Amino acid sequence: MARQERHPARHRAGRGGWFGHGRTRALLSAGLLLGTGAVATSAYWTDHDTVAGTPLRSGSLHIDLESNVRVRPETIGSWGDLSLGNLANGTDRAAIMTVTNNSRGPARMSYRVQAGAPNALGAALRLTVRRGGTISGGTCTGGALIGAAGATLDGFDQAMDVTLMPTQSHHLCLQVSLPAGSNLAPSSTSTVTFTFPAKQEPS
Repeated sequence: MARQERHPARHRAGRGGWFGHGRTRALLSAGLLLGTGAVATSAYWTDHDTVAGTPLRSGSLHIDLESNVRVRPETIGSWGDLSLGNLANGTDRAAIMTVTNNSRGPARMSYRVQAGAPNALGAALRLTVRRGGTISGGTCTGGALIGAAGATLDGFDQAMDVTLMPTQSHHLCLQVSLPAGSNLAPSSTSTVTFTFPAKQEPS
C-alpha cells in the first residue's frame, strides 16, 4: 500500500514541473517583444551657437601705374621710359614700372603682369620681368624673376609672387628683346601692350 501512494505523487510532481517551465518560456518571450518596441523609439536633437559680429569695412580697389591719380581704367598712352622704336635684331630695351596699391581702405591686393603684341614682330619679341630689379647695360638684373627669362612677350601672363598692402609699391624692371636672327623686314611695326589686372585678397 505504501508503494502505491508514493508512485502517483511522483507522477503529478513531474507534470507540474513541466507546465511551470512552459509558462516561464512564454513570459520571457513576451518580455523580449516589449524590449524590441522600446529600442525602436528614437529622438532628434538640435543645437545652435552664435559668433559675435565681425567688423566690416567698405573701400575700393585701385592699382596705380607711375601715378597717384585714382582713374579707372588707368592708361598710360606713351611710356617714354620704354622706347622700342628702331629696335634692331639682337638688342634689348629696359625700363622700370612702378606699381602701387592706392586703394581706399585696408584692401590688400594681388596682381598679374600681362603683355601682348600683334603680328610677326610681336611674336618675335621676348620679355623678362624682375620685381625689384635694376637696369644694367640695357638689361634687367637682380630682384625676383617673374616667370621665365626671355619668355615670349605676346601672351605673357604671370602672377606676382607677393601681394601689395595699401600704399605699398613694387618696382618692376621690364626688358623687351628682339633676338638676333629674327629675320624680320626692317619696316615691321607692332604695338606692345602691358596690362596689370589686380584683385583684393583676404586680410
